Amino acid sequence: MSRRIYTVTLNPAIDHTVSLDTLVPGAVHRARGQQIEAGGKGVGVASVLASLGVPVTASGWLGADNDALFTTAFAARGIDDAMVRVPGRTRTNIKLADAQRGDTTDINLPGVNLDAAAYKAAEQSLLAVLEDRVQPGDWCELAGSLPPGGHVSTWLTLAQRLHARGAALAVDVAGATLRDVLDGWAAAVGAGTGPALIKPNRAELEELVGHALPDTASLAAAARQLLARGVQRVIVSLGGDGALLCDAQGCWLATPPRVPVATTVGAGDALVAGTLAALRDGQTLTQAGVFGMACAAARIQRIEPSLPPLADVLALAARIQPQAV
Repeated sequence: MSRRIYTVTLNPAIDHTVSLDTLVPGAVHRARGQQIEAGGKGVGVASVLASLGVPVTASGWLGADNDALFTTAFAARGIDDAMVRVPGRTRTNIKLADAQRGDTTDINLPGVNLDAAAYKAAEQSLLAVLEDRVQPGDWCELAGSLPPGGHVSTWLTLAQRLHARGAALAVDVAGATLRDVLDGWAAAVGAGTGPALIKPNRAELEELVGHALPDTASLAAAARQLLARGVQRVIVSLGGDGALLCDAQGCWLATPPRVPVATTVGAGDALVAGTLAALRDGQTLTQAGVFGMACAAARIQRIEPSLPPLADVLALAARIQPQAV
């Protein structure tokens, strides 16, 4: 049986991307176009994995009142739908893609606000779904933000149960939440059993360690501190500067190829998806990170959440040469 990758997204979103010639604060704009997609970190990762042909299940919580976009997207992309429907409506996030600058301004709404009873029921339902499906050797990504009123203990409980099922765990959550997850990991999951992978960006890593990380050397030092705490692999995403890849074998800086940018939406998800796909296939962190960066470079060239043919992604990967730091 092929090992499957699960993504767990507790606060998904409908991503409404509006394309502009240029974004001018306070001005009236005429949009070039728009794209409305099922989104959220884990959903984005699942979409890229599916386009790579990797068996993937999207799980987490989804507002029952407006789930049609997600249901349709999962079916169209070949993603196994294991989302637990909860009371309420999934949020919409607005993304303003600036063609002149080649970047995107995000406006993220809070998400479904569950009362205590509904939250507990949703947590128990999600645990039941995952424990029924996850098999030893599968990968599980815990992804994104918590909804309003969400508890870090939910991530830790999920980590404990999934680790007990024999899954490898990747964590891609916000900086302050990541700190709380790592602080509680040993007590919840067990000493010496840190996440198989974490993927902070520079700002999240700075928030995690409590000080600025202005250069590659300081980033690598911070990543090595996390390895010393039991994390097995650290990828620090650096936007247009690439990514820092660190594990017990060392640290490498991988610089991406120059490509035309349609939107930066989904770049981080593509990086994680490609990396997980390659790790699942037994590749080293440097090999996996390079493939993940190639997926990100391919993703940012198009508004829609898809990748070009694999040969094109591999051609991009061949242009990335990690340098030891």
